[in-house]
Amino acid sequence: MRDAAVLGWAQTEHRRRAVGETPQSMVFEVVTRALASCEMTIRDIDVVIDAGSDLLDGRSTSNRAVIDAMGAHFKEEIKVAGDGLEAAIYALMRVTSGYSSTALVVAYGKSSETPARCQTLALSDPFYLRPLAVDALAAGALQARFYLHEYGLGSDAPALVAVKNREAGARNPYAQEKSPVTLEEVMASPELISPIRRLEACPVTDGACAVVIADRQTSRAASVRPAWISGTGHGADPYSPGARTLYRTESAARSARKAYAAAGISDPLSELGVLEVSEYYSYQELMLYEALGLCGEGEAADLLASGATGTGGGTVVNPSGGVLCANPLVATGLVRLAEAAAQVSGRAGEVQVDGVDRALAHSSGGLAMQFSSVMVLEG
Repeated sequence: MRDAAVLGWAQTEHRRRAVGETPQSMVFEVVTRALASCEMTIRDIDVVIDAGSDLLDGRSTSNRAVIDAMGAHFKEEIKVAGDGLEAAIYALMRVTSGYSSTALVVAYGKSSETPARCQTLALSDPFYLRPLAVDALAAGALQARFYLHEYGLGSDAPALVAVKNREAGARNPYAQEKSPVTLEEVMASPELISPIRRLEACPVTDGACAVVIADRQTSRAASVRPAWISGTGHGADPYSPGARTLYRTESAARSARKAYAAAGISDPLSELGVLEVSEYYSYQELMLYEALGLCGEGEAADLLASGATGTGGGTVVNPSGGVLCANPLVATGLVRLAEAAAQVSGRAGEVQVDGVDRALAHSSGGLAMQFSSVMVLEG
């Protein structure tokens, strides 16, 4: 396809921020650095597409508060009510359809100002699930139980994901969790809701990310190496967790098939050098191995144990440390895209994996990974 590419990106150092550190300041930081990373100015941008949350911001039409910080004053500006990777897919549509030559995608979230469980409880059906306190953690614990039971896995299988990703996060200067952990430490950490332990869950994070997407002509003329977008897919499963087969994530599988068909990928395990996936809880990374075609159903724990997805493996999953090391809600998926683009263009710094020609970025959202988005990048 090679009709568009990711040219520049930036992300904040992810952490809990003080009251005076506003979303506007985070957005201004990443927009300025993202444009500088590809030697552009805001004058070179045709459209600004942002992803934010009215719930997290505490106001309706919350994007109006960051328009100036994004440089969108007197420009076309569009808000996507979803994850940052979904906003990037919309930006890609704008660019490849010819409406825009360049697009700036911005996503941000400051979730530390409200209890995380109150935030995600709003995702539940208000009549049946919300009175039962089924938030993201409770739904995740239910899904983890289904998954571990279906394939007869022990609780050490998802714990190994936490060990792998925390080791990777220790090398990432933007990660919030930078301390490696042992399997014994993960297994001994307190349960939040069984079977999910504290070290198997993502932290509460404030952060932002910005990405520049440009058409073929602009990308070829750029002074930096582009990360070409060769395939995308996105989809959603039924809203109610009770209407799904919880030990599978069908939305991720369908999204990956669409992206692979466009990118000409038939064997993801051998053809993708890096995958940046959104695992809010450690068991979800195992489920995504299967959904994204790295292995068959029930084989993810064996694939992880083989070392194939670790730093020294042939297909490295979450060399940045993933969401277990930083979860800037709403920006989480866009961070995955920025990390994947950095890998294929050789600009990943301390977390660079050698010889990466193709990478995948994945985002998920809703209760128990209800919806997913996938983007494949090539160097």
